[in-house]
Formats: sequence, structure tokens, C-alpha cells
Amino acid sequence: MGPIANNLISSQTIAIPNLDNFMASITSEDIAISIKSLTKLYSVPRLKTKRAAVRDLTLDVPSGEIFGFLGPNGAGKTTTIKIILNFIEPTDGAASLFGVPCGNDDARIPVGYVPEQPYFPKFLTTLEVVKAHGSLSGFGSKDSRIKAEDVLRDLGMYEHRHTPLSKLSKGMTQRVAVATALVGDPKLLILDEPSSGLDPVGRKELRDLLLSLKSRGKTIFLSSHLLSEMEAICDRVAVLSHGRLVGQGRPADIIKNSDQAVVVMAGLSHMDSLWRLDATSLSAEFESDGPFVRFTVAGDSAYHLISNLIEHGGKLVSVVPQRETLEDAFLRLVELDVAA
Repeated sequence: MGPIANNLISSQTIAIPNLDNFMASITSEDIAISIKSLTKLYSVPRLKTKRAAVRDLTLDVPSGEIFGFLGPNGAGKTTTIKIILNFIEPTDGAASLFGVPCGNDDARIPVGYVPEQPYFPKFLTTLEVVKAHGSLSGFGSKDSRIKAEDVLRDLGMYEHRHTPLSKLSKGMTQRVAVATALVGDPKLLILDEPSSGLDPVGRKELRDLLLSLKSRGKTIFLSSHLLSEMEAICDRVAVLSHGRLVGQGRPADIIKNSDQAVVVMAGLSHMDSLWRLDATSLSAEFESDGPFVRFTVAGDSAYHLISNLIEHGGKLVSVVPQRETLEDAFLRLVELDVAA
């Protein structure tokens, strides 16, 4: 925490237009995290075989951005983070932080880290824990206290600075973990499920804090299952499945555009056979909900459907173009990988 002192399934990665050209234009100084052909195998003695937690992963994280690292449980996200931080060694491949190989202890000096399940001595107070991490970052006693109090204010924990951790809720303990990662003013934040245990207010405060840190030039590598949050704040995302990269790019690039629209009509009860025939002829899906009928139809057929039904006395309630969310795209990519 704080700046740190000390199933193989083949799938095709989604090709993002112009991504290769963009990444080729970035110099080594612009790359916060560089991962090249990274593989991590674990032995399974009972089966006399090996399992790949990460397989042939290549990824670059530009400096100054919020980068989302997505994947289902067991996809290899935490294993990748442990390799980046040199907690474990890769079977093959390499990784570096700001151009410094991860095996070099100096690579971790500008890094703040929040693990998925942080743990602190319960008898210490919030301020004592954060101040201790400030001291580990090289600050003197006075500066460590000032910086610890500042970051606790930013995280809404200042009023709890003298509270023992044993008295804190899970969400508050998570905020303390984030504070220990921030107190050393790192260039790079690596956060593994930082929203775990936070209520909606806490998640919004964390989101606002991360955006503020980005505006100050920080790089944030964020692993999370809250995909709506990731879509709202991430400049780029990468999707991992069974240890392999199955998609990467800006959220807007990964999200699949849809040419369908959802049309809701009322006043169709007197022409039941007509609208069913009309919907069938246009290959529209439909479902009745009390006085309303909901149609899912191709965008270029929506106008014909609406015009025809209005002409026969129907009333238009709403028309909503369908849009895939990041969560939808994530599920689609993972399902494609599983089916491969």
C-alpha cells in the first residue's frame, strides 16, 4: 500500500481502428505501464498439468489516463497486477513501469497500490495508519501528518482520524486503504476493486477524487466490477477473459453501435391483428404490457411502423434508439471468448 518500498481458451482480440497507429506514436516516457507477451502458468499437480492465469498479454497504459482493467472472476486481473508490482514472477514475458523493469525495486517507488482486500492492524487509528505510510514514502513526521490529514479530508474521513480501525465499517476501511495509496503523492495509482464496500455516496466521492487526480497528471490503473463506474470515468479499458486480452480501446470504441430502436405505442387494442401483422412483416420483436406495446425494430423500419400504426389510431409514447452499454459489451466479449 502507498508507494511501495519493498482453461486455456483461444480467442481473437477485438481490433480497435487506429489503435495500433496511436500506440506506435507514443514514446516510452508516455507509457506508465508496459506489458509484453506476459504469461503466468501455475502447476496443477493433481492433474499433472499447468493452468494459465495470464496468457500472452500485451498491453500499454498511457500516462495521465484512467485505464480500466475488466474481466470476470478468475480472468487474471489480480495476477497481472501482482506481476506488475513484482509480488510474483511471470513464467514468460516482461512488464515495466515508466520504462523501468518491474523486477527492479525502483520501478515501484512512484506507485500507490490498493489491494482487493486491504488489511491493517485494528488497534491503530485512521490517522496513525495513513501517517505511517507517509513515513514509509520518505516524509518526515510533521510532513507525514500534514499529508495524511489532507488526504483524509479529500476522502471524507478526517472526522474519523482518531477512530481505531476496529470501529470502522468496511466502506470506511476501504477509504483508509485508498488514503494510504495517495499519501505519498504517487505518479501511478493501481487500484484493485477500490469501490468494494463503498455506498453510492462513497463511490461518487471516489469517482470525483480519481477524476481530480487525473486532472493533476496522475495515471490510474483501475480494476473493478462496477462497469457503469468504469464507463463514466475511464479513458481506455481492456477486457480480459481466461487470461487473454479479448478487447481494448476507448469505451466508445468497444461499445457496439446498434441500428435498432425501441418503440412504445398505446391505443392498439382495437387493431390487435393489424399491429401484429405489421410487426411481423418488419421482423420486429414485440411484447404487450397492459395498454402499451413495446416494439424492437430496425432503425430504418421504425418510421414505417410508427406511421402505419398512428394512421390507424395508435398513439406514440416513446422512441428510444438502442445503445449497448460497457457492461453489455463486456458480457458480449466474454461470451464470445467462452464460445471460441
